[in-house]
Amino acid sequence: MRGKKLPALGLEECIAACNAASGGGTRAFVSGAGVYEKIPDLLEKEFGEKKIFLIADENTLQAAGNGDASKWEEALASGGIAVAGRHIFPGEPRLHADYRHIETLVRKMSAAKDAVPVAVGAGTLNDLAKRAAGELALPYLCVPTAASVDGYTSFGSAVLKDGYKQTLACNAPLCIVADTDVLSRAPSWLSSSGFADLAGKITAGADWIISDAAAAFGMKGSAPVNQKAWAMVQNGLYDYLARSETAVQGDPDALKALFEALSITGFAMQYTQDSRPVSGSEHLYAHIWEMDDLCVNGEPVTHGHKVAIGTLASTAFLEILFSGTEGPPSPPPAFRRPSLEERIAEAKNVFADNPAADSVIATVIEKFPDEKTLADFRNTISDIWKDLRLKVLEQITPYSELKAVFAKAGCPVLPEQVNLKRNEVIACTRRAQMIRCRYNCLDLAWDLGCFQTVLAKMEISSEYFFR
Repeated sequence: MRGKKLPALGLEECIAACNAASGGGTRAFVSGAGVYEKIPDLLEKEFGEKKIFLIADENTLQAAGNGDASKWEEALASGGIAVAGRHIFPGEPRLHADYRHIETLVRKMSAAKDAVPVAVGAGTLNDLAKRAAGELALPYLCVPTAASVDGYTSFGSAVLKDGYKQTLACNAPLCIVADTDVLSRAPSWLSSSGFADLAGKITAGADWIISDAAAAFGMKGSAPVNQKAWAMVQNGLYDYLARSETAVQGDPDALKALFEALSITGFAMQYTQDSRPVSGSEHLYAHIWEMDDLCVNGEPVTHGHKVAIGTLASTAFLEILFSGTEGPPSPPPAFRRPSLEERIAEAKNVFADNPAADSVIATVIEKFPDEKTLADFRNTISDIWKDLRLKVLEQITPYSELKAVFAKAGCPVLPEQVNLKRNEVIACTRRAQMIRCRYNCLDLAWDLGCFQTVLAKMEISSEYFFR
């Protein structure tokens, strides 16, 4: 794994930056062994209240109670905390981040007036609780039970609504209390999922570099790099990944590094109130598969494991797109840019019978560049190509190396491991490019007319998605 020389921003620096930027971010971040005993004082100090509404599922409540769900509530009661209400999701089937669960939580939480929402669980449960608390304008306390996602500390909630995976606006938790002993006992597949989510920041960074370049030309969905958020995510990324590789084996030091890194990257989202610093084309693949309800043996594939395959796919796409020193791959023979009407028809066909079709079509229209802007961009790209290529290739990890790192960290590296086929992963690129107006490598290739050329080279290459 490549190394980056710049020092990482610490948790305290990230918290200070978030609060300075928004005036109301996360105020307390407590982690370590046996830290649950600090919850009563935190509730009183930060919320002025010792009455809670408990949100968990059967598995996470047992994890927090060291195998006995009742122990956790007993510990709270001994600290003078009253449980004014609760919603405990079933342990099986595995919980989905579906908006209908938020509606249930809002209804039940409304009845427990003035109670502080306390979310005890992993990423999906936290996203549901975060948005429910946001709809009621309530600050909440997050109790993570696995180092599985970057969303604990983030602004926004990633959920499936109207068949469309989207990030809904809501505040980050006011307080986070993470017991490292509990994190270390989490199932290994949750730790490998967290590692993959962290590794996805590699290609997210490459996409932000591309977006930064495109912003100078006014391309739709482009944005310059925010230096503070970049430092939060990227400065220590490769070091954290190297220290986290053995988290899947239950290594406590690796798990501590993984959770810290995920938290810091989450703070970058909190700081910008946007997921761009941590989410690029690799997450678009994952979002498509989440919309498809991708499962293995009836259980949903974790977000991080979908991101792992998406990160490998994005890396392959980037390597081909930037393989030439003088410019991008040539468009196919007789290439003609489709009209907006043809592009809308293509989106309707690709997302036929999909409940997200209307949202996708709106995005396709929003991001369709006008002729003059696109012509200027295409005419000038050769002037910046060498510099852009150098920056992108310095950012990413080569596909073969990344695949080996993922395998060591217990992440899926083959489509079959997440119930996909090789051709399905490559074909998914077409849908992934349509679903967000956030400039990335897929948009760059589409705007330059070489999108199909890159996909064709991915298809025939013996390097990508083979054993």
